[in-house]
Amino acid sequence: MNKFILGFLLLLLALTGLNSCGDNCVYQDIKDIPEDGWKKDDALSFEYVMNDTADTYEIVVDVRNKGSYKYQNLWLFIEATSPSGDIYSDTIECALADNHGHWVGDGMASYYANIYHLPVSFMPMVKFPKQGTYKINIWQGMRENVLEGISDVGIRVRKASLEQ
Repeated sequence: MNKFILGFLLLLLALTGLNSCGDNCVYQDIKDIPEDGWKKDDALSFEYVMNDTADTYEIVVDVRNKGSYKYQNLWLFIEATSPSGDIYSDTIECALADNHGHWVGDGMASYYANIYHLPVSFMPMVKFPKQGTYKINIWQGMRENVLEGISDVGIRVRKASLEQ
């Protein structure tokens, strides 16, 4: 039994490393969703300081869902606030499964865990107009008061690749 747990932990560590921020990343944070679900009015809040106003960045939303998630997609309401108080609001759809019900993100399926990770580009090419603290709030936009099956949601801010 201990070998199975050790194997699971090593696999989890390897997957975490594959999805890590890397050299171009300036911010990364992940918020766990409670086991009893994500309430529609509970915002996940992220704050980061941006000092570089010259380079172009990409903001990525990382979604991890359990195999028990009962939908093909996940709608998110996102509100980004600049240091001057300007607010940008958007709604994004995260397609977590294809039309045949197969999860499209990276993941693992085993006896102990069934978790899938999908990075979704929220703002692919953004320049920050001011230095200071930026805030992002995320709410689940599904039509359920309590959404089950989402493990965690994170934000990554990284320098954008100008090669397309």
